[in-house]
Order: sequence, then C-alpha cells, then structure tokens
Amino acid sequence: MPKKNNIRKPKKRNEKRETAQLFDLTLKCILKEASHPAVVHLINSIHKKSYPLQTTSVKFEPTEHIKKILKSGKLQKIVSDIVVTLSGQGFKDTYLIEAQIKDDAGMVLRIFNYSVQIAVAGKTISDDGSCMEIDMPAPTLLYFEESKTKDIVSIKMKFPDGESVLYNVPTLKILEHSVSELEGMALLLPFFVLKIRKELKKRNTDSKKRKRLSKELDGYVADIVRSLKESKKNNYINEEDLALLLNKLYHMSSELYGKYEEFVEVDMNLKKWAKSGVREAIDKAVGRAVNKARKESRAEGQAELLALWESGVSLAEAKKIFSFS
Repeated sequence: MPKKNNIRKPKKRNEKRETAQLFDLTLKCILKEASHPAVVHLINSIHKKSYPLQTTSVKFEPTEHIKKILKSGKLQKIVSDIVVTLSGQGFKDTYLIEAQIKDDAGMVLRIFNYSVQIAVAGKTISDDGSCMEIDMPAPTLLYFEESKTKDIVSIKMKFPDGESVLYNVPTLKILEHSVSELEGMALLLPFFVLKIRKELKKRNTDSKKRKRLSKELDGYVADIVRSLKESKKNNYINEEDLALLLNKLYHMSSELYGKYEEFVEVDMNLKKWAKSGVREAIDKAVGRAVNKARKESRAEGQAELLALWESGVSLAEAKKIFSFS
C-alpha cells in the first residue's frame, strides 16, 4: 500500500487581504509617526476646521473595544482603524477615520458601532443618575481607490415616538482628487501612487502597456514629490514628515510594482527622492543639535567636537556625536 504524501501544500496567498493590510498599516504608520501639526492640518482639511497647528494637542486613542452580544452574552472584540483626539483651550474633539479599498454597504453600520463603543468609554452620568451623556466622534470613511459610494452615507434611526435621526458619515475618495487638490491633505499623498494599480492588474496588460503605465506613474510620483515639498514650504509638514512620506511612498510603490521590470526606473527615482528626504531631515536635526550644544553645553572638549562637525564630518559620525530627535 503506497505511503501517503505528508508534505503540506503551501497556502495560497490572499493577495487582496495582503494589499488591504499594506494600505491600512501604511496609513496608521503615517498618522502615528507624523508630527502633530501635520495631523492637525489633515483633520482641518478633511473636516473644514481651523484648529491651531502648533498649539493643538494630539492623542491617539485605543482602537480595541469589547462589546457584549445581548442574545448570546458572548464578548466580541471590535477594532477600528484610527481614533484621534484633538484638544486645546476650550475644545476637545475626537475623530474616527476608517479606511477601505472597495465599496462596502455595511461599512456605515460598522462605523456607527465603533463610534458608540468609543463614546460609551467616555460617558458621563448626571448626579441623580437619570441621564447618561456620550460624545460621538466625528467619522470619516476613507477610500484608497475609486468608489461608487456616495459622498455621504447614512443610517436613519427611527424612534417609537415617531422622531428619526440621521447618522451621517462623509466619505473621502483619494483618487477622485488631483495631486494638487490633495496638497492640503499631505499625509494622504503617498496613496496617490495607487492610481495605476487596477489598470496594471488587468489580464490583458502586456509589457508595452506596463511601460506606458510606468511612465504615467513616474509623472504622478514627480507631482507627489513636488506637492510634498510645497506642503513643507507652507509649513503643513516638516522635514521629518517629508522624509517619512517619501519613505512610505517608495516602499508602497516597490511593494506594488517592484516585481515588474518596466518599473525599475520609477523605483530608482523614488529611492533617490526618499534618500534625499532622509538626508535633509538629518541635516536639519544635526544642525539643531549643534546650535543647542553651542548654547547649552559646558562639557570640556565640546568646542573641538563642534569644530570637527564644521570641518566636514559625515552625517553618520555627527549623529553618533550629537544627540537629536
């Protein structure tokens, strides 16, 4: 009797899930690593607000909540994407950002559930216990790619007394805007690199078409880099933000298009821009550290170290010598 083959077959890649995770993780990384003024400017642009960039406090809230299912009594974990609270003199507002790749009619209900859990966590109860108050976060449904979803999706809640309330969730579709239109939302600009993704994935896409798409992508990348630099010039983002965004733009493009030989030139250009952004950020940081050392340091030999840096010591060596953030 022949022996059974116990070799396990490799699991099939769930490309859609991996792609969704790439976009989700990139968005979370950008928002949580970006400077607070850059995050505030993004919220201002999405929600048409005017929070002061430099003095507004930014706090990322927990995104995991436990919900009890009434019928079964079982506990269910609910995980939202991004929850951020902006606070300052006279205000404290919470925002919920959920991101999607494709249309999903049930997304508005999930956002409502997330919002309720977030609001309940910060509930207040009147002194006599007769009234509980919860503050619902302001939601946004973000689409990375083209979407047929309306600009506002809603839940109509009807009550026994005949009253009804609309719960509205505005949507933002990144690729329905031009690069210049997204300049006010600089932290989202790297996702414009997705502009050619669906076209590239079509079955009839041959080498000739990939070459055309690579040139198209190269033009988009040049526009993105130009807009990011303009955003820095306008103080929407700083040097570190620019380096972060160029880096994420490069890695996302490489992940999506790096396996195609027709995209080698785009990849090289992006790598060059990413490195230049990091170098500029280091230059600025080292310069700030040197100036700080001039003003504050009383350690013996500090003058010699400063002279060493000014004489042309490499950035890597300067980074070891001087402490900066």
